[in-house]
Amino acid sequence: MRKVTRYRLAFLLLAIGLYVLGIHLTPDEFNPDENWPVFAGLFTLYFAVIPLLHLLLVVIGSKQKLWKILIPFSTSSLVCRYSMPAALASYFEFIAYLRYPIIAVLLIIELAIVYHVVRMLWQCRTMQGDPRASAIKKMGDEDEKKRTTAVLFAYEPATWYYLFPFLSRNHAPSLAHLRLVSSSWITLVVLQIVLFVVTGALYYALALWSQLAAIIVGTLVGYTFIYLIANYRISKHHSAYVLDGHLVLNNNYLNLLVIPLTAISSIETDKVASPDEHALCLGNGSPNVKLTLSTPCCYYNLMATLTDYVEEVYLSVDTPEAFKTLQTQK
Repeated sequence: MRKVTRYRLAFLLLAIGLYVLGIHLTPDEFNPDENWPVFAGLFTLYFAVIPLLHLLLVVIGSKQKLWKILIPFSTSSLVCRYSMPAALASYFEFIAYLRYPIIAVLLIIELAIVYHVVRMLWQCRTMQGDPRASAIKKMGDEDEKKRTTAVLFAYEPATWYYLFPFLSRNHAPSLAHLRLVSSSWITLVVLQIVLFVVTGALYYALALWSQLAAIIVGTLVGYTFIYLIANYRISKHHSAYVLDGHLVLNNNYLNLLVIPLTAISSIETDKVASPDEHALCLGNGSPNVKLTLSTPCCYYNLMATLTDYVEEVYLSVDTPEAFKTLQTQK
């Protein structure tokens, strides 16, 4: 596991634990003469400790944009709105008022996504590779925010592109295949069974509280079924290929790395030195290919919500000798 991944996972676990602890310790009533130190500690936890952890582990440790520090503040405000006594929760009522402009913005975004998906699916009829990779190449030297937004918007059409073999029939041939657990149909079946159970459990649990919430959450979780199939087809058939002078690496549906062939300065195969904790390793097992890049390339994580720039890439593939041909394709 890479160092930046450990940082993010550590923050996620710490944040969940601290929020659960804070909610558990929150008194039912606010009495300024008796329990004000408890609430002072809770507010310090929510608006100082957790944001500081996010700053150190995610923003600085993972080299993310500074504006992402707003995420723990907004999450803490939401937790306070629904866990604090009424006397204090009223100060966070603005969260409830924000739902109307947020809903309006989400509707606009949803309409834009629908239009974008329909247009991209029409173009997918002749597309030779991942719509996300095409979006990255199209943006070229644009700033990171525009490129990540383009990749994020390309995820939905990419889902349907890989879901139906008809749409991906003109896909570029694979250079090799990353060794991935997700490329096994057994893994796909197991994940689908687990997803079915989780969806049913969430629906049953939420239906006791709100039928509408149960339908919405159950539908969203169940929609992951489509992603699992797309992820399987990517892992099985399209995990490593060359598209218009770029090497495209898909270790799973959530992540993507597109490397211009001209940016690859050296290729090592077979006897590859063990990578350090900062190196990007794709594929299971010992790496048998090492790519050294002359210029850093962006690795898009979690549907482009996180980005990392890498200069070395280690791969575990079935046919490492195929990568030697990249030098002649520049």
